[in-house]
Amino acid sequence: MKKLLLGMFSVVLMTACQKDAATSHSLEAITTVAAKKPSSRMPICHFDATTETWKLMNIKPSAWPRYQAYGDIRLDDVDGDGYVTFNKCGYGQMGDCNDNNAAIHPGATEIKGNDIDENCNGINDDVPAIGASYKGGKLAYVLQPGDPRYDPNLPHGFIAAPADQGVPVWGPATEVGGTSGALGSGAANTARIVAAYGTAGTAAKLCADLVLNDYSDWYLPSLGELNLLFQNRFAIGGFTTEGTITNLFTSYWSSTEDGSGFAWFQYFANGNTDIVSKDASWIKVRAIRSF
Repeated sequence: MKKLLLGMFSVVLMTACQKDAATSHSLEAITTVAAKKPSSRMPICHFDATTETWKLMNIKPSAWPRYQAYGDIRLDDVDGDGYVTFNKCGYGQMGDCNDNNAAIHPGATEIKGNDIDENCNGINDDVPAIGASYKGGKLAYVLQPGDPRYDPNLPHGFIAAPADQGVPVWGPATEVGGTSGALGSGAANTARIVAAYGTAGTAAKLCADLVLNDYSDWYLPSLGELNLLFQNRFAIGGFTTEGTITNLFTSYWSSTEDGSGFAWFQYFANGNTDIVSKDASWIKVRAIRSF
């Protein structure tokens, strides 16, 4: 009798174990299929108008246009570069300023001169070195703290044409008035001179009429701007820096006037500045433009 009961118990126990094993295999199969099945929902950062807070939600992709219209933020890394748009939900590796282009994200290589902020640092173009080709000419100077228009978050400065524009006179012996020698005043000086004279072939008009590499906003530098060209003359290149007759032919015009008959210029051989008659015909011109 004991042997019979022991045999029956063994059969029951074996059957139960087989059922548990079968159930376990079934659950594993279901889990594997579920893991392989792509997610049918996408994460977003949603602004709850009732609580006035941002919260993380998962929605169906087909519902996104409706949430997008509310100003919500998509967080599924559309371009697959590993970064998502900045969001107040604190989701993911944030900082992507264009989630539709995998070449644009924090740390990406910045391409100079294309007006695109590849590395998402808030600056469309991180400026290259002085003398590098940039925005129509050669980078001549980048504004420093204390300079007019200096912005720590957005580089400004000016660009020099890659070659001289000629050897014109400054203008007739009548006073323009209101010109300045300060950094940042060259464009206004040029406009004043052109308005007063309007004569083709003068130094300021030659710069104002210049169209070079698709840019047409060139001007004659002020004395302060001209001095910065002198300081960076070798990096920029193309200047006449050696000459004879007391370096006469290394001279460049500024847009800074000195009374009715004179204007300021600078020797690029030694950096000395002086005034000369406006009808001097041996002084060169190098146009610049701002960025």
